[in-house]
This record gives sequence, C-alpha cells and structure tokens, in this order.
Amino acid sequence: MVNDLTFRFDGLYGRLYHTVFVYFSLLLAVVCAGSVLWDPQSVAEKIGGFNAINGPGLIWATCTCVIHGMAFKPHFWLWKFLFFPPFAWAMIFGFILF
Repeated sequence: MVNDLTFRFDGLYGRLYHTVFVYFSLLLAVVCAGSVLWDPQSVAEKIGGFNAINGPGLIWATCTCVIHGMAFKPHFWLWKFLFFPPFAWAMIFGFILF
C-alpha cells in the first residue's frame, strides 16, 4: 500500500512541479504573508478572527506554498500528502482572496 501511494504521489507531484505552478505557489505565499503582516486586523476581520482553526491553517497554507514555491520535493508519502499544494491554494483563496 505504501509503495502504491508513493507511486501515485510521485506521478501527481511530477505534474505539479512545472514552472507556472511553482511561481503561482510562491506568489500566493508572498500575498498571504504580506497581507497578514501589512494589516493583520483587516485579515482577521475578513476571515472571522484568528482562532484555533484559522490561525494554524493560514500558517500551514503559507508554509506549504513556500515549500512548493521553492521547488522542494518531499520524498516520504506522508509529507507529500501533508504539504500538498492544491489544498493550500484552496485555503489561501478561501481566506485571503475571496
């Protein structure tokens, strides 16, 4: 099972490491971190306040986008699943941009 998961994530991650996706992740990370650093009060109002779910989720999404934006490829299947960029993209779009 682990080898099958590793094989599937390797194929999926190979598709996600095109230059456009990597730059997109880096841009989202910069926008997310910049908006929180520039005006944290308005970001907190927009997402309903920083609580036990929103705060760590926003940090995780930003870190995941930085990891992907720096073109770092995790080898272990659990890290590939934990730092899966489309999950972070969806969270950042949901919190910050919309």
